[in-house]
Amino acid sequence: MADKRIAELNALTATANTDLTLISDTSASETKKITVENLFQTIPTYLGLAVTPATFTSGVIDITTPISFISISGTTAYSLAAGSAGQIKMLVCTVAGSTPVGVITPAASANDGYNTITFNAIGQTATLIYVNSGWMILSLGGTSASIASGSGPITA
Repeated sequence: MADKRIAELNALTATANTDLTLISDTSASETKKITVENLFQTIPTYLGLAVTPATFTSGVIDITTPISFISISGTTAYSLAAGSAGQIKMLVCTVAGSTPVGVITPAASANDGYNTITFNAIGQTATLIYVNSGWMILSLGGTSASIASGSGPITA
C-alpha cells in the first residue's frame, strides 16, 4: 500500500464506527489513524441528525437524541434534563388522544421566561437550545391548520 496515493485506493460507500481514517496530527507532525466513531464524537449532534427520533409517552425525555416524538394520551407529564451549551433539542407531538394535555418541564426554564411547554395536538413542535444553564425556546409551531387557527404549543 505504500506505493499508492489515497486517490488510488478503493472507495468505501458506507462506514462503520470501527473503520479507520487518516488524520494529520499537527502537534506531533505525523500522520495517525482514528476511528470514525472517535472522529465524529466531537461534532455536535445538530449538524448531523442521523439518529432515529425516540418516542416518549411520559416521564424523562432523552437529551441525547436530537429529535424526540411526544405521544400524549390524557394528561401526561414530561421533564427535560439539563443539556450541554449550544445543544439543540426538537420536540414533535406525534400522538394526541383522550383530551391530550402534555406538559413538558425543561430544566431551569424559569430563568428563560417560562416554566412549562404544553402540547395538545398532533403536529405541534418546539425547538430549544441549551444556553446559560437553561433551555431557551427558538421556535414553537404546528401544522398549517393549527397555525391558521392560532393554536400551538403553550408556554406558562
